[in-house]
Amino acid sequence: MDEAGAERATSYPRRDRPCPWFPHLRFATLSTMSRNEIELRIRPAEKEDARFLAELWAYGFPGGAGADARLGALLGEGGPYGGLETCWIGEVGGRSVGGFRNLSLRMWLRGRAYPVQGLAAVAVASEARRMGIGREMCRRALEVGVESGALLSVLFPFRTDYYAELGYVLIGELERHDFPPEALPLFPEYRGVRRLSSEEGVELLPRFYADLLPRMHGPVERTPAVWTHLLSGVDQLCGVPGPNGGLRGYMTTEATHVSTPERSTLRIRELLAEDAEAYRALLGWISAQRGQWARVQYDASRGERVHKLLTHPRVPGSPAARGLWFPSSVLLRGPMLRILNLPELLREAGAESGAVLPVRDEQLPQNAGVWAWGSDGVRQTGQGVPEQGFPIGLVTELFVEGTLPGQGGGGEGWDPALGIEDFRLLDVF
Repeated sequence: MDEAGAERATSYPRRDRPCPWFPHLRFATLSTMSRNEIELRIRPAEKEDARFLAELWAYGFPGGAGADARLGALLGEGGPYGGLETCWIGEVGGRSVGGFRNLSLRMWLRGRAYPVQGLAAVAVASEARRMGIGREMCRRALEVGVESGALLSVLFPFRTDYYAELGYVLIGELERHDFPPEALPLFPEYRGVRRLSSEEGVELLPRFYADLLPRMHGPVERTPAVWTHLLSGVDQLCGVPGPNGGLRGYMTTEATHVSTPERSTLRIRELLAEDAEAYRALLGWISAQRGQWARVQYDASRGERVHKLLTHPRVPGSPAARGLWFPSSVLLRGPMLRILNLPELLREAGAESGAVLPVRDEQLPQNAGVWAWGSDGVRQTGQGVPEQGFPIGLVTELFVEGTLPGQGGGGEGWDPALGIEDFRLLDVF
């Protein structure tokens, strides 16, 4: 970003209103102050900002690392997705009032890779909350993503309606299954699964994951730092051997050991397979753990149809939910996505000639207008915001589903693994 981009500021109009407790007093919130009175400035973080960010995030995201640990990460090698170079500061009158992280990712959607902004750690200082700063900081973060070359922005929301107003839409769904191991069939292919040492895991898992990426919908590419982070909390690695010393599938697990054996739980952190035989092998391995673990927890995509495989899909210990109906799984809703650069995204996606798409985008007006595809590519045929235009959130949803008017098919040779086209972002950042 150039200096002018980093220095841009956003202002608020003033509107005085009476104080509800003392009607003779009047006050104005920061979110309604005038252009001449206050400006929100967004800039890249510097070393001097590290302490503020560490304390901001330790307070804003309780239960995680403390301020000192966060400070060490920011000033040291950083976390799995980077350090201080990914951080941005929001200022009012020269005083830091918030921050966020702008992560540069590459996401695979239907056989094509797209540059994506990972928007993370959005937080506002306690003394500056409820003033509209967070919303404006998010809007400015979208501009940062556009300037960094991202075509899409992805985040995990603290509240979905908040980000929906900024053009994001929920796209991820998983089914959390909780069952005893013996509820899965003991597929005979499980005999081909073998335990991997940590050294083998570091070598084989990233290679298999990278090869499988073009056949998945939603995951992001992983750096060595991300793999180190993901594998650090794993109790066991299992793999299905493939040709040339590689893998055809793998599974990572973590265990919960408790004093009462009937509550011991084996959690499947990640399970990926390139074909049905490898998938059955890994599920069969889980079934073979009966007697060792009382329960298994597995977050599966809907396309896996795990509930069809379970002999008794009822969640253990659950009461009847409706008459004689019983709960079988818990629906997990995940990341939210929004388009940042619509014309470039459609060019990358191979838009088909002859389609017309009217679009509304309040946060990024450069996406708004009537877009058409011809022999000369994507072009804007009308200025302004069409009254009947598709809101950018709906455009994003249709794009992810592959049903956007004019959207081309998947990438060359798009062949989804196991035939499953469900969106699935495995990483949390």
